Amino acid sequence: MGESLLAGRGVVFYKILEAVPFQGSGDKIKLPPSCFTELSDQGAFDKGPMYFQLSLVHQEGSSATKDDEKENNRTTHSGVLEFTADEGSVAIPPHVWSNLFPVDAPNIPLVEVRYVRLSKGTYAKLQPDGIGFSDLPNHKAILETSLRQHATLSQDDVLTVKYGELTYKLRVLELKPSSSISVLETDIEVDIVNPGVESERTDQKNLFLMMSK
Repeated sequence: MGESLLAGRGVVFYKILEAVPFQGSGDKIKLPPSCFTELSDQGAFDKGPMYFQLSLVHQEGSSATKDDEKENNRTTHSGVLEFTADEGSVAIPPHVWSNLFPVDAPNIPLVEVRYVRLSKGTYAKLQPDGIGFSDLPNHKAILETSLRQHATLSQDDVLTVKYGELTYKLRVLELKPSSSISVLETDIEVDIVNPGVESERTDQKNLFLMMSK
């Protein structure tokens, strides 16, 4: 309880819900109406934008290997779109789904949803999985447009950026001031690391994203 109180800065909200996919953009989930009531009763709506930590719930009897167990410990973050999901479930858009379930999801995927507060992000280091993204003449604007559909970023997540018929995937290597951040109403310095190079090298392009306007 104390950890939840600290993470939520006075709001304690913790649910285990069945994950169901829905076709949406960005990282905003749908929660059931009962969650609206619970959060409202605690004054969560008076504290500004809401953020949630989403973690996979390990299910007994699964035949996961040790490598699979590492994936089963995946945690990411999200905002909330609306409170219209069926009771007992959380509706998850593709970005969040693919980061929680990089391999096949279990028959009944259970997700722990926890209310948290996140600091505004100041820095992100991203690495495309292939060549081409940094060569786009307007890749800064493309990245800004994509991130405007998000409320959060989490380290080790993969961010999908679409440009016309093309799709680019950028892994989140590093974030500041913490490993999970808010991207709402903030300006973020972004380093784009070339694919296939060590993240510590300086072979990277620097951008400044104006997310506060």
